Amino acid sequence: MRGQEAGSSHSIDIERRPQGGWRLSCEQWLPGTPAEVFPFFGSARNLERITPPFLRFRIRRVRGEPLAAGSLVDYSLRLHGLPIRWRTLIEVWDPPRRFVDLQVRGPFRQWRHGHTFTDSGDRTLVSDVVDFDLYCRTLARTVLLAWIDADLRAIFAYRQRATALAFRPGQEPAP
Repeated sequence: MRGQEAGSSHSIDIERRPQGGWRLSCEQWLPGTPAEVFPFFGSARNLERITPPFLRFRIRRVRGEPLAAGSLVDYSLRLHGLPIRWRTLIEVWDPPRRFVDLQVRGPFRQWRHGHTFTDSGDRTLVSDVVDFDLYCRTLARTVLLAWIDADLRAIFAYRQRATALAFRPGQEPAP
């Protein structure tokens, strides 16, 4: 399930992991140093800004703000009309280099999302790696995975476009 999103110079790859589950990987270059870029991603409130409107994503509660290891973020969204409640634990917090969020309640059997920020002078490479797995283990899994693959590609492509707009020259990204 490799591919490059139309209109994006950044690939979004989803591959089967040998140990089970799948891995989504995507990268994006943004202007600025990691110290300048990290705060945008380190604010849970910016998730609403970079999540596609069709998900009707809303932050419900943040426990431990500013974010740090151990913070919990509760949010809700709708996917294909189905209401979903999700709780994320900030497992690793290492500004301005990386952070990791872990689903502790939500639609996936496993969801671990690593964010890394690599310095390249006046630019930063933002890398997302999501290891995920599904609850079902039947033939329905194949159908469900095709659906999830399309959704995740659309969500992360939107995220990249929205983030690029937030970091346009002359535009100050919200912290």
